[in-house]
Amino acid sequence: MTDKTSEREFVARIRTALDQSIEQLDPGIRSRLRRGRHEALARKAVSSPRRRPWRWGAAMVAATAAAALVLLVPINPRHTQSPLAAIDDLEMLAASDPLEIYEDMEFYSWLSDMENEIENS
Repeated sequence: MTDKTSEREFVARIRTALDQSIEQLDPGIRSRLRRGRHEALARKAVSSPRRRPWRWGAAMVAATAAAALVLLVPINPRHTQSPLAAIDDLEMLAASDPLEIYEDMEFYSWLSDMENEIENS
């Protein structure tokens, strides 16, 4: 509650300071500012209804495009690479083994699995 009260006091002080600064302006400048303000408000009142359908249309197009992307882009978790796989790749590149050994990694993995099965039997 104290925050709201201090905020209201702050706004009141700013409003008072701005009102006083306006009264200190030259009457010609004050008149031009008032006229410019009224013209801007009149332009806004006239142009607002025309722009609203365009904004809604653009928002609808963007939402439709986003929905289409979500529905059409296949999400396949099998093709995502885990951080551990990246570490394994880095280890392979850093190793002094010839790169040909890595061409048949599936075979070596299968061979290792078979050896483990034979040992466990």
